[in-house]
Amino acid sequence: MSGIENTLKTAWKIAIFLEICVTNKKNMKIKHLLLALALPVVAFFGSCGGDSKDPKPSISLTAGAKYVSGDISVMSDSLLSFSIAATSGSGNLSGINANYSVNGAATKSFFDSAVTGNAVNCIVKTRLAGSVDDVVVFNFTAKDANGQSTTTSIKITVIPPTVPLLGFQSQLVYNTNNTGFEVAYDLNKGVGLLKGASATLKDLMDMSTSAMAQFSKIWGSDNKSKFVKVSSNDFTNASTTTYLYNLWKANSATATSQTAVLAQGDVYLVKSGQDIPFTLYLVKVTKIQDIATIGNHNDYIEFSYKKIDD
Repeated sequence: MSGIENTLKTAWKIAIFLEICVTNKKNMKIKHLLLALALPVVAFFGSCGGDSKDPKPSISLTAGAKYVSGDISVMSDSLLSFSIAATSGSGNLSGINANYSVNGAATKSFFDSAVTGNAVNCIVKTRLAGSVDDVVVFNFTAKDANGQSTTTSIKITVIPPTVPLLGFQSQLVYNTNNTGFEVAYDLNKGVGLLKGASATLKDLMDMSTSAMAQFSKIWGSDNKSKFVKVSSNDFTNASTTTYLYNLWKANSATATSQTAVLAQGDVYLVKSGQDIPFTLYLVKVTKIQDIATIGNHNDYIEFSYKKIDD
C-alpha cells in the first residue's frame, strides 16, 4: 500500500472516530467536513521524515590489493585506504560519511561528504589510530535523499611492528618518601621522575606510604599501567616487539595494577598506561637496597629493562 493510500485510510478512521462525538450521526455533511479537516493533519504528520517502507541504500567496501575491506590486524599509524561503493534505495544519494571508535570510545569522523546521483564510488584514506592491542571499529554510512541510511562496519586490531628491543641497565626507583630522588619512572623516555612529576608519565612508582615505617618494595603506577610476572628466560629471550606482544597476549588475563613484593631477579612485563603506539616493556629487578633504619628513606630498587628501539 502506498504512502498516500495509508494517509487516506488513517484520515478516514479519524473522521469515523470523530463522528461518534457528533450528536447528529446521520449528518453526512459533518462527516465529510471532519474528513476534510483530518486529511491535512494526517498529511502533516506523515510528511515528518521519509516513509519507513522506502528502500534503504546499500554500501560496501570493495576488496583489492590496495584497499581494506574486512576485519584485519594492522600496525598503528598505518595508512588505510577504503574503496566505498554506495547505491541509493530510491531516488538519489545525499551523503556518505565514515568514522571510527577505539575500544568502544566516542566516534571520530574522518570523512563526511555530500553526494548526488544514484550510485557513487569514492576512495577514502586515514591513518590507524590506537596503541598495541586496541580494537578500532570503522563505520561507513550511506544516506539517501529520502532520509534512509545504511551502515557497514569492520574491526581492525592494532599490532606492533617487528622492531628490535633496546636495553637499559642500572635504573633506579627510590622509596616514595624520599623527597630528593626519583621515586617513579617513565619507561617510554627512560628517565626517573620526582614525586611531583606528571601522573601520566609514571609507569613505575614506589607504593610506600608516609604511614609505613619500612620500604614497601612494591611497584604500581600513576597512569593505570598493568603488571604481569613472567620468567627470567623471557627476559633473556626477548629481542623484538613481537616477542613482547605475544607474551602479553598469552598472560594479559593475569595482569594486575601493581606488583607483588619485589625480590631480586623478578621479571615483570609492563603495559604502560601512556597514550603511545607501543606500550610494552620487560623489566628485571637487579638489586634492592632496603635500609632497616626507621626514617631513612634512601631505599631503592635497581632494575634493567627492554623497550622498543624507536
